[in-house]
Amino acid sequence: MGRKKMIKKITKEINKLEQQKHQKNEKRNQLDSEISLISLRLKELNNLKNQYEKLEKSTDSFFENNENGGTV
Repeated sequence: MGRKKMIKKITKEINKLEQQKHQKNEKRNQLDSEISLISLRLKELNNLKNQYEKLEKSTDSFFENNENGGTV
């Protein structure tokens, strides 16, 4: 009977750890998904920022050329 109790305890611990592993994997998958969305948003915002910086530089250059008597 002692062996059966030990096997039952071990089986219970295995089940507990498998459940914890499953829960952690679900949380990791959720976090991975959230990180992917954040990364995508960051990429979009960085691209937008770069476009505005190029536009600002072009605009500044245009007005500097006009002030200095340059042609368009």
